[in-house]
Amino acid sequence: MADITHGHDSHGHGRVHPAVEVIDHPKPLLYWQTYAGLFVLLIVTVLLYYIDLSAAMKWVGWNFVVAMIVASIKAYLVVRNFMNVKGSTKLTFLWAVLGFVWLMLMAGIFIDYRSRPVQGGWEPQFAGRMR
Repeated sequence: MADITHGHDSHGHGRVHPAVEVIDHPKPLLYWQTYAGLFVLLIVTVLLYYIDLSAAMKWVGWNFVVAMIVASIKAYLVVRNFMNVKGSTKLTFLWAVLGFVWLMLMAGIFIDYRSRPVQGGWEPQFAGRMR
């Protein structure tokens, strides 16, 4: 970072201040490219609804896997370009990554919770109505 010296008249105290990091705003072309990419991925998502990939690849979960990959790419494009993480500070990038990590942790906890068998616990009168 460069130091900028301000005169006595500019701030009233004449001290040296570190320069503020300037964030460049993206060009409108980037927004249009992102919009086009999101539109193409929307078409892919709609086509995935009508095409059964599990019949061709012999596994039931292919549509879900491909849909999650497409959704992750869409989320990446939105966060990177529309939320200006691309041209911002490393701290902003860190918070964006931590948001995705937190989302994955919460999804893992939810999947773990839903995968456990129903057992009679401390409330036996509700054990039959858990599912």
